[in-house]
Amino acid sequence: MIQERRRAPRDDLLGALVAAEEVGDRLTEEELINTSVTLLVAGHETTRSLIGNGLYLLLSDRTRWQLLLDEPALVKPAIEEMLRFESPVPRQPRLMRTDAELGGQRLRQGQMVYQMLNAANRDPEHFTEPETFDIRRQGNRHLAFGNGIHFCLGAPLARLEGQIAFTALLARVPAIRLVSPDPDWDTSKRNSRLLRTLPVLF
Repeated sequence: MIQERRRAPRDDLLGALVAAEEVGDRLTEEELINTSVTLLVAGHETTRSLIGNGLYLLLSDRTRWQLLLDEPALVKPAIEEMLRFESPVPRQPRLMRTDAELGGQRLRQGQMVYQMLNAANRDPEHFTEPETFDIRRQGNRHLAFGNGIHFCLGAPLARLEGQIAFTALLARVPAIRLVSPDPDWDTSKRNSRLLRTLPVLF
């Protein structure tokens, strides 16, 4: 597709990335490929996780599902609480570029460190009753999408996909329920919080 855009430029996202690469001082060939792969695949598993984890959280306590059926306007804050409570990406690896100290611990250049996003999202200094899944939670400033220069490019799309999916589920299968209360987590994914399966009846 990159070669095709070079031969016949198009006014689309990949065309814009190829144009940036051809300028030479913005994207290298390797950066262009890595960025394209990220844009094409990164949002798939995380959005699947948001919808699967969120549905599990809602159905594991039917009062939550019923609350959304009664008050569909709560879908947006419910999505934010899903992201906080079961973030699709629970941790992010980072390679230390320089020595630093954090919380009294020395971090050395070249070490791999992890941002524990799910732990931050349950910090009692920032969240009231952090271990409670509360779709009415206000001021939900979670870190499910990261922060700063590493903030997720697809955050607005992920939120919209979640809203569309849950609005459709509420409308089309209001009687949906879990087959088993026990979650089937995919423990092979080191940096993803993902269900392998979620059997339901409706």
